[in-house]
Amino acid sequence: MNTQISAKSSPGRPAGRSGDKVRADLLQAARNHFLARDFKAVSLRQIADEAGVNPAMVSYYFGDKRGLYLAIVEEVTQILEESLQGMGDGNQIAVEDFSEIYAKFLADNPWWPNFLIREVLFGEGDVRDAVMQKFSAATVPGLMAAINSEIVDGNFRDDLDPSMALISLLGMTIFPFLAKPVVEKVLNIEINPKTVEKLAKHNTKVFLHGVSKKERGNT
Repeated sequence: MNTQISAKSSPGRPAGRSGDKVRADLLQAARNHFLARDFKAVSLRQIADEAGVNPAMVSYYFGDKRGLYLAIVEEVTQILEESLQGMGDGNQIAVEDFSEIYAKFLADNPWWPNFLIREVLFGEGDVRDAVMQKFSAATVPGLMAAINSEIVDGNFRDDLDPSMALISLLGMTIFPFLAKPVVEKVLNIEINPKTVEKLAKHNTKVFLHGVSKKERGNT
């Protein structure tokens, strides 16, 4: 009986822990380390030790450190893509929907904004490129199509630069989560489900209508 169990177990996998659990533990351990240090500074041994498995498990499930790293990005971008499914017509993501869904996504994954910014600013090579590609593929095409469509339909200004508008929308949405300590300690605004919902609605109104009391046609 023991011989059969051993034969079916993956090398280095702790007894009593399923493959899915080991994989999830490795992802969590890797997330902890990659958030604290850049890609080159993290070793597979450190990740495996925290996950309580043999380093061979990384190769078994992810191929190598790069594969594990990109699996983290794939996991979170897949969550985002699934959240945005059904928004708009399938090719476009309405501003209102994006603001609400993405704000909730960031609240549920508070580690993501800092991780993304660090990789964009300080990452290098194909790892950085892969992170940028996965993130942009999940959000940029649908949002850009929606903004262009609103311009064509006459709902947005003719002179609006779609790329600049997209930067503004992303900045408004991401910054409060990126600067969460400042928001909570300086502005005394706790980032919780209620304020996230309020923030999403506020951002949508500001993006679509601005803050001026003047009528849009009188400027």
